[in-house]
Amino acid sequence: MSNKLTKALLILAFTASPMVAKANVHHAGQHHHHSRSHYRHYQPETAQDDLTCLANTIYREARNSDSNLQAVANVAKNRLVGGWGHSYCHVVRIGKFVYWVNNPNPGDYARAQDVAKKVMEGELPDNTGGAVFFHANWLRHLPNWAKASHRTASIDGNVFYSDRPAELRVAQVQE
Repeated sequence: MSNKLTKALLILAFTASPMVAKANVHHAGQHHHHSRSHYRHYQPETAQDDLTCLANTIYREARNSDSNLQAVANVAKNRLVGGWGHSYCHVVRIGKFVYWVNNPNPGDYARAQDVAKKVMEGELPDNTGGAVFFHANWLRHLPNWAKASHRTASIDGNVFYSDRPAELRVAQVQE
């Protein structure tokens, strides 16, 4: 398959995915490790920096409010801290976040970049209660992963979940 066709299929797959951040459910004490070569096909031809990847994701998934931008950015950060990827770009690509942005509204995108930077640098706290999943609150039927997860917050149109009960969550260290 040609490189251009592969790239087009990956872009289509990620942009057509539902507005749900979903990955394999991790259980307390268990981590799924894969070789880097397993993820090679997720890498773009020209690498983006983590700030751009995170800003694109939160712009696409949560631009209706600053608190929602912050929440979705924290889901990505919680996954990164939890070992679900080796960078923000890796986390959003393998986690089925929507991250491709074409012709963004300049003001909204600047807000997304600002919030992404502040979350990455630890200037904004985790307003999700340690969530690693979320879905839009308008879904009529809960995804299977949500039924097995623990609801931690509801913020401006999204519902957030952890993969373990509060008593088993490890407090995250702010940098």
